[in-house]
Amino acid sequence: MEDLYKEHPADLLQMLQEAAPILDCRSRERLKAGIEALIAENQALAARALEVGLKCDALLAAIGRQGIVYDADGGMVVAGPGEENRIVRGLTGDGTIRYPDGRPVRSGDLPGHRALRGEVLESCRFVIRDRGDEDIHIAVSASPVITGETVSGAVVSWQDVTGEEQARRRMEEANTLLEGLFENLGDIVGIQFPDHTIVRYNRAGYEMLGMTPEEVKGRKCYELIGRTGPCAVCATTNALESGKREVVEKFVPELGRYLECRSSPILDPQGEVAFIVEQLYDITDRKRAEEELRESEATARALLNAPADMIALLDTGGRLIDANETMVRRFSQDREDLIGMNTFELFPPDIARVYSDRLHDAVDLGKPIRFEDIWEGRRYDTVLYPVRDARGVFSRVAVVARDTTEIKQAEDALRERTHDLNERVKELSTLYTVSRIVEQPGASLDEIFCEVARALPSGWQYPEDAVVRITVYGREFETEGFRVTPWRQASPIVVHAETVGQVEVCYLHERQEDDRELFFREERSLIDTVAGRLGRAIELFQAREHLKKSESQFREITQQSFDMIYTCYHETGIAYISPAVMRILGYTPSELIGCKCRDYVVPSSLPVWEEGRKKITRGEPVEGLEIEFRRKDGSVAYLELNESPIVRDRSVIGVHVVGRDITERKQNEQLRLQAFEQIERNIEQFAILGDHIRQPLQVILGMTNLLEEGVAVERIQEQVERINGYIKDLDRGWIESRQVREFLRKHELA
Repeated sequence: MEDLYKEHPADLLQMLQEAAPILDCRSRERLKAGIEALIAENQALAARALEVGLKCDALLAAIGRQGIVYDADGGMVVAGPGEENRIVRGLTGDGTIRYPDGRPVRSGDLPGHRALRGEVLESCRFVIRDRGDEDIHIAVSASPVITGETVSGAVVSWQDVTGEEQARRRMEEANTLLEGLFENLGDIVGIQFPDHTIVRYNRAGYEMLGMTPEEVKGRKCYELIGRTGPCAVCATTNALESGKREVVEKFVPELGRYLECRSSPILDPQGEVAFIVEQLYDITDRKRAEEELRESEATARALLNAPADMIALLDTGGRLIDANETMVRRFSQDREDLIGMNTFELFPPDIARVYSDRLHDAVDLGKPIRFEDIWEGRRYDTVLYPVRDARGVFSRVAVVARDTTEIKQAEDALRERTHDLNERVKELSTLYTVSRIVEQPGASLDEIFCEVARALPSGWQYPEDAVVRITVYGREFETEGFRVTPWRQASPIVVHAETVGQVEVCYLHERQEDDRELFFREERSLIDTVAGRLGRAIELFQAREHLKKSESQFREITQQSFDMIYTCYHETGIAYISPAVMRILGYTPSELIGCKCRDYVVPSSLPVWEEGRKKITRGEPVEGLEIEFRRKDGSVAYLELNESPIVRDRSVIGVHVVGRDITERKQNEQLRLQAFEQIERNIEQFAILGDHIRQPLQVILGMTNLLEEGVAVERIQEQVERINGYIKDLDRGWIESRQVREFLRKHELA
């Protein structure tokens, strides 16, 4: 009966007539109308069912799900949205259904069977194998269909979440990779809240701080280095104000390092700063390199200004980028006006065009160009050096112009006959060899003269035919087969303006018809240079001998000096002390080597000693410093010290001292002071004694006037006069004592 809507009504009537022949015509008509109405209603219901099925399939397809309806026996009633879905292919194929951990799913645990048992499943995860051997990750939801109180079927929804699973795994891998990169970054990276509270650091951050994550988390960044508040220069504070990445450089004394701090804000959906990512780069080495670079630049500038040559740096168009002081003075302009000027403007147009062509040739060829030129009556030897930039392009040209006017004036007559490059190299090599021989340590003069004589022939045009003889103070040093020939060149050896010998170079055979052209000017210069070098070597040896003799004499004088002479360094103590210390203090020099002078100063003299030390520390000499020293036997010696600081690298590292024993002088001064004190007391006693005697005598003399004249009175008066004479003598002695005292004071003897 389910397919009746597909049959024609006449066929249905025929079927009814065959089934019910007893029906009359009217009944058949009525039956026919009913059947037609029933068929129309059945067709409408089928169309609606088809529409609902299509909508359901479209909905499932839109949400990426596959729906299956089972009957109560577990048989599949309907599946949608289509049999071409790969979930359907996997379910209907031979592949097994597995849990995400790889365990197979038993038949009774399938979502449909569990739903038929009344379970409701939500987003359970399974893996099925597609026909192409590809794992399909699915999320399953299942619900039982309950009719009345009985489970009449089940509806299972299968969703393909393979893409989601793959994205999740990729996200996990990306997170793992990012975490690995974060932890293994060589630079320090930290995450913090806007209030400077630390969330975490990477491994480099914890290693720098020497702390564990537990010790760091929740603390302020500035607390980790021992501060109570944010840094005065803080990239995080700047980033909070600007809302964008900020970069600052600063020195952190607590860490002893220069750091470049980069703080980048992370904003929340409302545009507020949620986190700060702080990157710390240790730029200590770079800072030190910059300091070294600045020093190097200063050194380079000094080296640039030191030569008498004109040195400049130009761009390819001739604009002046930099120049040394010699060039600035040569053009008589201010440096500020000269820099940036096109150098071709400094020359006449015809000369400027030549120089411009040479500049472009140097850049185009990419190699130095050297030329000689005359400008304003001066001759210049100029070299153009093309300079590459970071991309390897020649963008600068260094110009070195040497004023060779004086040299060229002496060489113009022989310019056409100068050596080629090989001859120049040979002569320079010979001169270098001679210099090396002369400067080798430990060599005697005889050894030097012998080696120089053997080395000289290689510097001449025909070394295989050249022989050499060096004569010094009548002694001769010559090469094998030497003999004097007409083809001879010689140069005197002068020592302290006195000729003591000569250097001779001879050719054994005639080389040219014109003897005047046999030797080059450079060979003349070479032999003169060698002779001059040998003369200076003799002077140096003589100076060394004189120095040794002077040092020996100085040492002998020091050893025999009556004064105590010593050298004392702040770090190592006494390094040398003369033998006079035995006479003055009683110690042997070996007993005081390495000791500190201060340890032998009497405590009462320490304040004066320290004042002297302060002057020495300031680099000032000290004269006439009187100090008491403790002798070895325990007695005290007075020394007058004259001190000079020892300065090295602008720092005082020690002191040279000459100490004179003034103990006897000090004792004489004390005795002299005692004598003058006695004189003062005597003078005072003279005055007192005269006063004490005069008063009683005046009384006695007055009493005699009251007595009668007689022998006794005369006798008393006579004795009184005699005593007055003694008092006058005492007065004269008092006056003389005062005169002596004033004389001594006048001449600084008291």
